[in-house]
Amino acid sequence: MFLGLRTLLRVVGFARARTVGTWLGELQYRFDLRQRLRLQREVALALGRSADDATVPPLLREAYRTNNGAVLEMLAMFDRRQPDDALIARCHLDGLEHLHTAMAEGRGAILLATHSGNTALLTLRLMQAGWPVSVLYRESRMMSAGFLQQGLEQYGIQGILANSGIRAYGQVLSALKQGRIVSMMLDQGATRPQDGSMHHFLGKDMAMPAGPAQLARTSRSPVLPLVMTAAYPEWRYAIQPAVSLTGGSLASDLALLVRLTEQQVRLAPQFWSWHHRRWAHLPTAESPPR
Repeated sequence: MFLGLRTLLRVVGFARARTVGTWLGELQYRFDLRQRLRLQREVALALGRSADDATVPPLLREAYRTNNGAVLEMLAMFDRRQPDDALIARCHLDGLEHLHTAMAEGRGAILLATHSGNTALLTLRLMQAGWPVSVLYRESRMMSAGFLQQGLEQYGIQGILANSGIRAYGQVLSALKQGRIVSMMLDQGATRPQDGSMHHFLGKDMAMPAGPAQLARTSRSPVLPLVMTAAYPEWRYAIQPAVSLTGGSLASDLALLVRLTEQQVRLAPQFWSWHHRRWAHLPTAESPPR
């Protein structure tokens, strides 16, 4: 599938990649009826709405369209290098004053993102503004090995492969000590349940990696949540004020980051990738833990 999409994108070009992805998202939403109906119930539960709430289907449809479009746009920009100005024009960033305040502490900053839209463009926007940025990422099984790393490198972005374990931990710590911004996500959970700690996340029990919380504790770097606020006519994001960890245990700090990520999603649920496999394939939890 990846090679087929890559061939398609080379035919249609970067400029139309997002449009094609949006169409594919529409088709997936319309024709994968079984998953769509299940997700409508699960999204309603996660947002505290009734199972038949009329606002949920259009919300879920927009999530399919938005994030499938984002995936194809990212594939196209990483497959073949695009002009920086053309990419940056597709993304707007608010809340830079919060980043300035956080970076003044001299310990770098952790940008806590979610699977919402094309955050790769956000990274380029920050770099254009003169900020040193690193990205902690996971290799996707659907992509060729090294595709994401090579894609990041061609834009001068330092990519840190989370799959490398303790090596990635050391690289992130080093980047933060150098005063860099490190973008990372918590919402895809741990690759294997035994690699994480179970938390109730958007209506499901999900294994969450302790790495982001441990990195924040060790580096004492400020954590700034990132929220997507619009998809058109450009991707629009807002950096939120830095949050303070609990000062207690690693478990309590991880729980705080999980709750923060939930809040980020709930602020704009129509932009989050509800159908990404690590959340969508989990069973609904009977009730949140006490």
